[in-house]
Amino acid sequence: MQADYVIVGAGSAGCVLAARLSEDPNISVILIEAGGHDARLSVQVPGGFIKTMVNPKINWMYQTEPEAELQGRRMNMPRGRLLGGTSSINGMLYVRGQKEDFASWEAAGNKGWSYDSVLPYFLKSQNGQELLQSARINGQQIDPQYHGQLGPLSVSGLRLGSNILDEVCAAAEQVGYSRNDDYNGHSQSGFGYFQVTQKNGQRHSAYRAFLHPVRSRKNLTIIKNATVMQLIFEGQSNRRICGVQIHHHGQVRQISAMREVILSAGAFGSPQLLELSGIGRPDIIAAQGIEVRHQLEGVGENLSDHFLTRLTWRLAKNTSLNETSRGVALLKELARYALFRTGSLSLTAGLLAGFISSDPKIARPDIQYHIAHASFANPAKRIFDRFPGLTIGPCQLRPESRGFVHIRSPDPFAAPAIQPNYLHAERDKAVLVAGLRIARKIMEAPALNGLALAEERPGSAAQSDAELLAFARETGNTVYHPACSCRMGPDARAGDVVDAELRVHGLAGLRIADASVMPIITSGNTHAPTVMIAEKAADMIRAAN
Repeated sequence: MQADYVIVGAGSAGCVLAARLSEDPNISVILIEAGGHDARLSVQVPGGFIKTMVNPKINWMYQTEPEAELQGRRMNMPRGRLLGGTSSINGMLYVRGQKEDFASWEAAGNKGWSYDSVLPYFLKSQNGQELLQSARINGQQIDPQYHGQLGPLSVSGLRLGSNILDEVCAAAEQVGYSRNDDYNGHSQSGFGYFQVTQKNGQRHSAYRAFLHPVRSRKNLTIIKNATVMQLIFEGQSNRRICGVQIHHHGQVRQISAMREVILSAGAFGSPQLLELSGIGRPDIIAAQGIEVRHQLEGVGENLSDHFLTRLTWRLAKNTSLNETSRGVALLKELARYALFRTGSLSLTAGLLAGFISSDPKIARPDIQYHIAHASFANPAKRIFDRFPGLTIGPCQLRPESRGFVHIRSPDPFAAPAIQPNYLHAERDKAVLVAGLRIARKIMEAPALNGLALAEERPGSAAQSDAELLAFARETGNTVYHPACSCRMGPDARAGDVVDAELRVHGLAGLRIADASVMPIITSGNTHAPTVMIAEKAADMIRAAN
């Protein structure tokens, strides 16, 4: 089997690439996905993300290595293993990042990746009609010039109604932070409700948005439940990739790429596949008995992720989603969603967003808050507290800690070793502690008098920086944004893996287009910029060929 382009991974980037490249009927595309279909209630119903995060049938269920700064704890690292990839199991939060993020990408030697260069691709991918409609109804200020209305990916406002988070927003204003209804607009700074990838109250994954409507194109082949084992070099050459070897329905097959292979397997899968194919650090590859075909020191290095710590408050009665998570109240929510696509089952991982600076001297936000009037007794298993609760989770937007992801076996079915090195950098610790203190300050504002009854976690006993940091080490978790493990940049000797055209340094016929190519992690959730990367990649690939 062969095609002009072979794309590995049907996630946030791969679905976009397959849809865009196959728009030309003279171009043939094969898309390979390790998982199966997305036709599950837990995937389509937004509130079902709680189940998708712990379901091994649709989730790779990765874990990190023991984290030295987190008391040796391992973090669960969910990644989607189905059509749509992680966009089919994520929290659906649509956050582009800051203008300065992309300025830093271009400043690192990546011409054409400035904010002005990438904004058209954000607009191209987005259909913001539901967002603008809900803004008109709710009196929110959304600037249409920053939101596309004709793209495939539906971005909506939350179907939330009046709730205690309105008072949290007011409390933030009382202590000096602005209200901002559109953090994807002119400025990210301030507090406002999240924008989400939903359509008519259902999850709108990259698969549902881009690929599902065009899946019957004659020039597009989608191979599901197939594991890519390695890349194929052309002849004895160590310079050109001409296809992939896959394991599909118990058989090993070869898929040939007449033009290019494009890796969109994510921040873990793309470096893993490079190393399985003999591309990367010689010491890592040779240690697994694999022939070194192409030395590229940056493969799997520079891994970056956001790290979050949740504070919990006990609220006044009947102000929390915890009370709708069980018994008769849950039955009512099920009926409400079935009839109207509203209520708690239409909601996401975070509801209210906050983007602020840890220090007034810092010109742009370096803290993001994920806020919800809900709380978990067991976050790993998504078990709600029995009391009415509210959670505020700060994270350091631009972590300085760097880790790695590398193979530890020549077996393509074995998970790689993942080591994010959370809180390794002193700056990350300081910003996180500042975020905890500011959250407390907001919750003590007059707007929440009589509504926020007591701080449950970590509790008033934790006052010093050391005590707050100890709480973060004991309870903090990933925000599920792994990136930068195949970094884009001009110099392979400095650890860059792909150039500004996303071509792997020193190889022909191979590109990477997913979150792994980010030179620096964006200031926020990573799904939206990953879609943008794929949109831009599709144009670059067409122009080159």
